[in-house]
Amino acid sequence: MVETFNMSNSVRIAVETYIQAVCNSDREARVALFEACLADDVRMVTRSGEIRGRAKLTEVLNRFLSDPQLLRVRVTSAVDAEGTTFRFRAVADFSNGTSAEAFDAGQIDADGRIVLILTFAGALSEAVDESMLEAERAKVP
Repeated sequence: MVETFNMSNSVRIAVETYIQAVCNSDREARVALFEACLADDVRMVTRSGEIRGRAKLTEVLNRFLSDPQLLRVRVTSAVDAEGTTFRFRAVADFSNGTSAEAFDAGQIDADGRIVLILTFAGALSEAVDESMLEAERAKVP
């Protein structure tokens, strides 16, 4: 029981540090925060590919976060962090009035650092009610 509590505390600290880094406008502070929360061999998996290693992931995130059109990144959900896993939703707001939503889920290692981040860009669609679909299909001659 104590082990689970400590791991839960570790995952909370890791994900809160990661969120602080992503929401921080100071590049040097971000790098230090990423160093504190990301494992050396961290992987970020997206639909378009995979980024491996803390140095590469920090480089990619810094490039995105340094975009002059990016106004801010904000967390738009509760942060669920228990055991060795976490998840949350965030939105990046841009100066042209657009926003980009993402859902991140991940895992920490035994050292309390993030070893895996799964990132899904875009909002999820609402669930489709199958009975409504069947009713619509029945209307089609």
